[in-house]
Amino acid sequence: MKDQKKPGIDQFQLLLTVSETARLLRLSSSTVYTLLGDRRPGGIPVKRFGRAVRISLNDLRRWVEQYKHTNIQEKTRQGEL
Repeated sequence: MKDQKKPGIDQFQLLLTVSETARLLRLSSSTVYTLLGDRRPGGIPVKRFGRAVRISLNDLRRWVEQYKHTNIQEKTRQGEL
């Protein structure tokens, strides 16, 4: 029998759907929609093709790194760290 794997994110995939992005970030799809860059400043960068929303894997990686650093800086300013 062939080794059957669960469908996942192909490491060479350039554009992700909202549900794939949500799965990677371990968030709900509705939370990802709220975080989209065309809905809030500094949000996840998106590409729109008509009504279709796609997120670049490279842009998502950069956004996560930036978000981590921003979150740490905000907590440091507030005296939480």
